[in-house]
Amino acid sequence: MIISNNQLTGKAYKLSNACHQQARNFSRRRIAYPFYSVPRMGRTHEKDHKTNLKHQMALFLGKKNFKGEYTSNKYFEASNNHKPKYINPDRESGSPLINPKTGEALDYYGNKLILRQNQRERNILAPFPTNEFCQTNLALSETDKEEIYKKIVIEKLPIQDVAVSFGIRIPRLEAVARLKEIEKRLIKEKKITEEMKSMAQTMYKMFPLFERPVHSENLSEIPVPVKTLQSRFLTIAESEPFGPVDAAKVLGLEPAEETLKKLAETGGHSTITSSKANEKQIFTAKQNEKDRFVFKFTKAKVGEVGFRYGTTLRDNKKDRKFTFDNSGKMINALPISG
Repeated sequence: MIISNNQLTGKAYKLSNACHQQARNFSRRRIAYPFYSVPRMGRTHEKDHKTNLKHQMALFLGKKNFKGEYTSNKYFEASNNHKPKYINPDRESGSPLINPKTGEALDYYGNKLILRQNQRERNILAPFPTNEFCQTNLALSETDKEEIYKKIVIEKLPIQDVAVSFGIRIPRLEAVARLKEIEKRLIKEKKITEEMKSMAQTMYKMFPLFERPVHSENLSEIPVPVKTLQSRFLTIAESEPFGPVDAAKVLGLEPAEETLKKLAETGGHSTITSSKANEKQIFTAKQNEKDRFVFKFTKAKVGEVGFRYGTTLRDNKKDRKFTFDNSGKMINALPISG
């Protein structure tokens, strides 16, 4: 029962017969104080309502200059040596203050700070100390971007060979070539301003650079033929034998044994080239008449139309028939009814 006291008349009024209870929800989260020792705030003025966390943040940032910049904090300026600046409180004891002139590490009181050497050196590419799987990606240098653009766009080299030589995934190589084309077009149209160049240069110096892997000599006995770079699909029976010689016939190549003999006799290590491979094989075939229509009406007699229920259309039988569509693709020919 809720009772309301009227302070003017001194009388009590009954509001309702229902009993209401106010519930208060308390948060179970605790304040995340740092694990390292920090100077306490101590006694302050009664009008100073600064909390301990705000006091610790002020100690972390350091003092401001006349421009309002925290120049004494080593994280104030962006990295310019291709090494990311990630906060490492475990090693610096939560004090990122430095001398702006000499670069020496300082503590909260302005004294020289001796950094602790951890037994396990931290990965500089991991922004979060407790998550080693989250790492900063490596940026490509301008020299590598120009070389990738030259090999893919100008020289028309296979992108698989470029990926192997650089050790970079194919989707990233395609993106580099495309973005390089856009950059050259914007430069030609004079749409790149000085602010864009400054921003790009600042971001370029902040990220670590990608180093190309040092390759050893190619130890493969047979060079990779160009015809094997594309997949081929062939439907054969499960019981039908299929070996290296059959695979060479499907790809239009000579068996590996003959290639090894030629390399042993001549001693050449160039790629396999054949004059017959450049010749285009042209053949003529009858086009499928049912390409243009889904349904076709034909004259038929009653009793001779359709197939017996349960008739199988096996596409793995040896005497199966094929036909060709408008694009020249070979397809299985369906049996004609009627």
